[in-house]
Amino acid sequence: MIGRYAILDRLAVGGMAELFKATLSGDHGFEKLVVIKKILPHLANDRSFVEMFIDEARITAQLDHRHIVQVFELGTDSDTPYIAMQLVDGLDVLALLRECARAQIRLPPELCALIARDVLDALDYAHNAVDTIGRPLGIIHRDISPGNVLLSWRGDVKLTDFGIARAAERRHKTEAGTLKGKYGYMSPEQVSGGEIDPRSDLFSVGILLAEMVMARRLFTSTNDLDILLMVRDARLDRLHKYASEFPVELRVLTVRALQRRPEDRWQSAAQFRDAIDEWMRRTSGVGSRDLASLIGQVINAPTADLEPPVIASGGVVRQPTQEEEALSGPMTRMSIARAEAEAAAARAAYIAGDSIPDGDIEFEGSSGVITVGEDDLVGEPVEVPSGPREIGDIREQPLLRVVYRLAKQKGTGMLKLEGRAGVLKEAYLNDGQPQFVNSNVEGERLGQFLIAQGALNQQSLQRAVSVMHHFGGRLADTLVGLDILDPLEAYRLLAKQVAAKLMEAFSWQKGRFTWTPRHPNPWKTRSLHLDAFRVIGAGAAQLTEPMIDEWLAANTQQFVVREPTADGELAQFGLGDALLRVYSLLDGRTRLGELGAKVRSPEARLNLMRLTYLLVQTDAARLS
Repeated sequence: MIGRYAILDRLAVGGMAELFKATLSGDHGFEKLVVIKKILPHLANDRSFVEMFIDEARITAQLDHRHIVQVFELGTDSDTPYIAMQLVDGLDVLALLRECARAQIRLPPELCALIARDVLDALDYAHNAVDTIGRPLGIIHRDISPGNVLLSWRGDVKLTDFGIARAAERRHKTEAGTLKGKYGYMSPEQVSGGEIDPRSDLFSVGILLAEMVMARRLFTSTNDLDILLMVRDARLDRLHKYASEFPVELRVLTVRALQRRPEDRWQSAAQFRDAIDEWMRRTSGVGSRDLASLIGQVINAPTADLEPPVIASGGVVRQPTQEEEALSGPMTRMSIARAEAEAAAARAAYIAGDSIPDGDIEFEGSSGVITVGEDDLVGEPVEVPSGPREIGDIREQPLLRVVYRLAKQKGTGMLKLEGRAGVLKEAYLNDGQPQFVNSNVEGERLGQFLIAQGALNQQSLQRAVSVMHHFGGRLADTLVGLDILDPLEAYRLLAKQVAAKLMEAFSWQKGRFTWTPRHPNPWKTRSLHLDAFRVIGAGAAQLTEPMIDEWLAANTQQFVVREPTADGELAQFGLGDALLRVYSLLDGRTRLGELGAKVRSPEARLNLMRLTYLLVQTDAARLS
C-alpha cells in the first residue's frame, strides 16, 4: 500500500521518482485505477527535491483539461510525498516511434499533426491558466518531449510531467532556463540561459512534430555539447535533408515554430494549433479513432527484417541507409556504443592517473602551465580577401563602439585587436555575432578560465588533458565525457569564456583594431553564436574603474543628452531596468561630472558612469 492505494505493478523508475499502477477501493465495490508517482527513497530527505515534487502536484492539480493528465491527490506515505494521477492506458509517443521503427511502419503526417495539435491545445490552456481568484499562474511546461506525450489505446492524447514547469507563484524557485529534461528538446533560449516564455514550449512542439513525421531525431549527435549547439543555432539540416517526407504546408508550419528567435515563431500555442487545424481540415479528417487504429496496427505488426550494417575491412562503416538512420536505428546504436566505450576507457585512465607524466604537462610555445583548451589552436591558412580594411585607433574609436557598429551592420569578417605588451586578440564575427575569439593571453585559455571559475582544479585539469585523445582532443568534450561538467554547464562556461575574452578588450585605453570584411574563420571550432548586444551590455557592466575615471575626467564638463531610441533597443543589452533608469536621467541639462555626483557611494557612481558610457558609445546618448 501507498497511502490508501493498493499497488498492482511498478511501471517505471526515473531520476527523481518511481511510477506505480495502483487501485483505489471504496464502499459498494467502488474501484478506480490510478498512477502513483512517489519520490525515490534516497531523495526523500532532500528538501529541494521534495519542494519541487510538491510544486508539480500543486501546479498540475489546478489544470483541468482533456489533453492534460489529471492529478487527483497529493499525499504522504512514511514521510515520503506521492501524487495520485490519472492512468492513461497506452504508451507514449517515444514508445510508438520505436515500435514504428521496429515494424517499419511510418506514422502518417496527418496523425502526427493530430498529436501536435492536441498538445498545443493543452499548452494553450496551461499558458493561460489562472488561479481561483483570476490571477495568471504563468505556467510554462519546459519539458515537451515524446516521452511526456501519452497516447491511450483509444487514441486520446495527454500531456504529462509539469515537474519542471515554472509558475509565477511557484514556491520552489529554480534558475531561469535550467533544464532537467532532455537536451535535444530544449529551446535555444533554454540552452543560452535566457528568459523563458511560452514560445519556448512552441519550439519544443516543433521538434516533436518534425521527429514524428521524419521518424528521426532532429538534433542528434553522440556528443551532448554538439546537440546543445545545434539547438542553440536552430540548425534544421536534417529537417531539410528529409523534406521530401514532409507535406510542404505542414513543413512550413513546423519550420516557423523552429525559428531561433522567439519573435520569429508562432506567438502563441493557439495560433500554432489553429494553423495545424486549418491544414488538417483541408487535407484530412483524421481523429482519435484513426490514431487508435494506427497504434493497434503498429503494436501488433511483426518485426521487419533489416539487414545489419556492413562493416568493411579496417572497421570502416558504410554510409547508413535511411532505415538505419531511423530514430532507434542500428547505426545510431553503434555510434553511441562506440562513444560510450571511449568514455569508459577515458574514465578508467582518469581515475587511475596512469597516463599522467610527472610534473606539469608542457606544450610547444607554452610557459609550462597546462593551457590546452578549445581555443589553443593554430588558425588554418585561409585566403584573406583583398579589398579595403578598416584600421582604427582605440583612443579615437573605443572597441565597445566598434563591436556595436559591426553588430548593427551584421558584419561578417575578422576583427583583429592589438593591445599593449604584445596582447593580440582576433574575433571572428558572422552576421555581427561573435563566433569565436582567439587570444594569446595565457590566463584567458579555457583550462585556466575553468580553474578561475572554480569549475575544476589544476590536478583535475592535468588528468583530463592526459585522456583528451579519447574525445577528439577537445577539453570541453573531455570534461563532459568524464562527468566532471554537465553538458549544459560546459556549454555556458565555454560561451562565457569566449565572451570574456572580447569583453576584457572593452576596457583597453590604447591600441588599434583592424576590421577585415569577408575574412573566413580559420578556426575549426564550435561556433557559439553569442548575442553581440548582450556581450556588449555585460562588457559595459565590467568596464574597469581606471578606464571609466579617465573617460569621466576627459568629459566632465560635457552635457549628456539622450537620443531617441526604438522600442526594445535598450532592452537588447540585457541590463534590465537599470539602463532605462540611467537613460531617463540624461535630460541634456546635466553635465557628466554633475551626473556622477548625484550618487553617494563609489560603487554606485562607477556603475552609473559605466551605463552612461554604454549609452554614449551606442548612440543612445551624446556628449554636447
